[in-house]
Amino acid sequence: MGARVLKVDSQGKLTLAGKNWSISDSLAGEWVQVMQLEQRLQVYYCTTLIREIDLGIQRSTMVEHWIPS
Repeated sequence: MGARVLKVDSQGKLTLAGKNWSISDSLAGEWVQVMQLEQRLQVYYCTTLIREIDLGIQRSTMVEHWIPS
């Protein structure tokens, strides 16, 4: 599968692979890009990776960003 652009619903969720996944309340109504890499889905807002979903183990992980010191 290539990249898809999907709209986050009013509750901050996306329906992917037949399941509702919480993405972010703050992104409700926004468009995100979803890219599939093997059994993982990566969710991007603009150019920032914000969440990774592992379809194999049915787990969603928020991607943390930090500035190296």
